[in-house]
Amino acid sequence: MPEAPRVIATDFPLKGLGVLKKLLHTELDYSEWANRRLLQACEQLTPEEFIYDFGASHASIGGTLRHILYAERAWTARLVANSLPEFDLLGDPKSDPGPPLEPELTMLTEHWPPVWIAWHRWLADLLDDELDHEMSSARSDGSLFMVARWQLALHMVNHSTMHRGQIVTMLRALGKQPPNTDLFTLYHAR
Repeated sequence: MPEAPRVIATDFPLKGLGVLKKLLHTELDYSEWANRRLLQACEQLTPEEFIYDFGASHASIGGTLRHILYAERAWTARLVANSLPEFDLLGDPKSDPGPPLEPELTMLTEHWPPVWIAWHRWLADLLDDELDHEMSSARSDGSLFMVARWQLALHMVNHSTMHRGQIVTMLRALGKQPPNTDLFTLYHAR
């Protein structure tokens, strides 16, 4: 996989930032790092292995990676725009702002780096207290769902982590050695 430009938390001075902003920089850095490790591990797969249907929530390794990318792209766009769609569309893949992608490794590796760059720039440009700003989404009953920016960023990382765990299991089922994507491994690598 050609090395894409990296914008990671360590590219930004973390000293002097509030604890919440340091945490989010670290979590977003971690998610990028773990995604890159899985993409690199997938280079060893045949096209058939990459799209093999395991009967998982997004069928295959490629389908699950695509789902992670779609979710990260949608949540990042919402955070950057400081706007949420109607509540019923929050988890709808049709609300993803980017182009539809086939579950192909080259497409995923090409479309992911701009998302990573966008989320790191979004966070770098915010003041610490702006992370508490609540975004709203209208529910079908007319009430508002309110959620803080920092909660959405943390949700995005958590969602991706859950699905990366599924991919690790799929790689093992194929007899492959998956990379260690544990957060502590990133700490140790630094």
